[in-house]
Amino acid sequence: MIRWLSLVILGLLLNGSGLCLLAWAAYRKFSIGADWFWSGTLALALCNAGVCCVVGAKKPGNSSP
Repeated sequence: MIRWLSLVILGLLLNGSGLCLLAWAAYRKFSIGADWFWSGTLALALCNAGVCCVVGAKKPGNSSP
């Protein structure tokens, strides 16, 4: 139960952080015209890691393989 809860919370935090960073990178790209590539790449990695954590968490009490 603790592993499932921690993976789901970590996944949601990573996904939310990635989306916030994506918005910041888009702002830097379209408004300021500043360097945005590395922040956009990090945002993509954080979003994907968050989705993988949430999907990879197995529901507790489920005994099927």
